[in-house]
Order: sequence, then C-alpha cells, then structure tokens
Amino acid sequence: MKAKRNKKFIITLIVLSAILVVLFFTSMCLGRYPVSIGDVFKFFTFQTIDNTSEKVIEYLRLPRTLIALLIGCSLAVSGAIYQSAFNNKLVSPDLLGVSSGASVGACLAILIGFSSALISVFAFIFGFAAVALTLLISKTFRNKSNIILILCGLAVGGLMSSLVGLMKYLADNEMKLAEMTFWLLGDLSKATIKDFWIMLPVTVVDCALAILLSWRLNIISLGAKESKTLGVNYKLTMALLIVVATSLTAVSVAIGGTIGWIGLVIPNIVRLFVGSNNKKVIPISILLGSIMMIVVDTIARSIAPNEIPLSIITGILGTPVFIYAIFKRRREIQ
Repeated sequence: MKAKRNKKFIITLIVLSAILVVLFFTSMCLGRYPVSIGDVFKFFTFQTIDNTSEKVIEYLRLPRTLIALLIGCSLAVSGAIYQSAFNNKLVSPDLLGVSSGASVGACLAILIGFSSALISVFAFIFGFAAVALTLLISKTFRNKSNIILILCGLAVGGLMSSLVGLMKYLADNEMKLAEMTFWLLGDLSKATIKDFWIMLPVTVVDCALAILLSWRLNIISLGAKESKTLGVNYKLTMALLIVVATSLTAVSVAIGGTIGWIGLVIPNIVRLFVGSNNKKVIPISILLGSIMMIVVDTIARSIAPNEIPLSIITGILGTPVFIYAIFKRRREIQ
C-alpha cells in the first residue's frame, strides 16, 4: 500500500511538472502581441527570430512568467506552512500581518515618489517589521498559545490596513492613488529580469528549507506537548518555520504586490488529493502554486486591452475552487 501511494505521489509530481513546462511556453505566446510557438522555441534555442518578437519575449513575457512562477510557489508553500503550524486550514500567508505590513511600506514609498526598486525594498522591510511587531506584542501575554499569536497578527494587520487607508487618503493626485491601488491588487507589469534574480535565491532557499523541515512540520501540527514527547524542539522549529513562511510571503508581496487566494486555496486543494502529510503537500504545492500563478498572469495580460490586477483573477478563480475544497472536506469541518 505504501509503495502504491509513493508511486502515485511520484506520478503526480511528473504530471504537474509537465503541465508547468507546457504552460510556461504557452505563456510566452499569449498576450496583446501574439508570438508563435515556433518563434518561442527558436528564442530558447538561440536562433534568429523577428526583432519585435524577441524583445517581447526577452523583456516582457520571460521575466514576468518566471516571477509569476516564483510567487505562486512561494505563496503556496507559505500558506501550507502556516496552516499546518497553527493547525488551521483556513489561514493564509498574511496570518501575522506580513502582507499588510508590506502594503504599508509600498504605499509609503509610492507616496514619497520612490522608484519601483525602492518600493520593493520598503515592502519587504515593512513586511518583516509587521511580523516582528506581532511577535513582540504576543510575548507580553502570559498565555503562550497560538491563539494569542493569531489574534495579535489580526490586530497588527488591522493597524497596517488603516495606515494604508490613511496614505491613500493623503495621495493628493490621481497617479499616485492609482499606482497604490493597482499595486495593492497585484501587478507584474513592471517586472524585470533583475527582480527575478533577486527573488530566486530567497525562494529556492526557503522552499528547500520547507521541504527539509516538512517532517518536523507534521509533528509541530500535533501541538507543543506531542512535539516535546517526540523529541522536536517546538519553539525553535516554530520560529524557523515562521521565518521561512514570512520570508516567502514578504519577497512575493515586495515584487508582485498583494495577491490573494493562492496561499489559502492551493494547500487545501493539494490536501484533498495527497492527505495532510507535509512531505507530500509541500512539493506538490510548489508545482500547483506555480501553475496557478502562471495561468493567472497569462489571463491578466491577455483577455482585456488593459492589464487586469492579479488579485481580481485569483479571486474569480479561487472562490469556486475553495468552495469545492470546503464541500469535499465538510465532514472534517463539522
């Protein structure tokens, strides 16, 4: 039976990897300027193609598709970590306020008039600062349960959302307000290959750590007492997992803005098919999150004359999928 489950897991990884490759090349073709699949393959095999097609692939399609892939796997893995660590399948990567904090940093940078690079830097720093504030507040309580940490995260997230609202109010011209609004809904239209190279090492290291710690994550989800009984340092492991999940979310928000649903929906869908073992959930979440995000980005830049914010697409696609996941697991929820 175990060999059969492992075989099914490996087949799932292979099938999802193949789908990811197909979607990656498909995304190179689709957009307001269509590029033939022949030109795409010629580009990747260093053959000569039309100059316009070459620039579209090199400077527009390739960077944002690669970044979409990284954002998808980062948010999915972050969501899987938080949901298992706090033993709550309805939490998202913004559990401790990282996305709200990053939004404050980005809106502040936009309000001041900084470049897109500094907007990303501010978003990353403020995202981590929000989580640090959440952890600091939670330590003042004698009750050390995870519920206190979650409540503190909600409080900090609410504060950060209010600060975002204040900065939107202070944005005295339509351009800055529009830029804030578009960024807050998710945007890869300004993505460059430099953003990819900045995001790549963070994502690879954190996802590798998530895979290595997946067996510990299984134990952590049982609770502090059970973890101690099984020889796992609960506090240290939980702290490391929070740093990994926060880093993945912060870098994703810093590069692509706030993108909802991916971190909430993908891990739940994965668990429908492979169960709750994080040794399987994490790798499959990496692939399925990447697939979902590439599909979302391709739709966002293809179906309308103007770019559609990413969170609008993820909301439209994610809501029915999440309802389906809830329906399938309704017996567990009761």
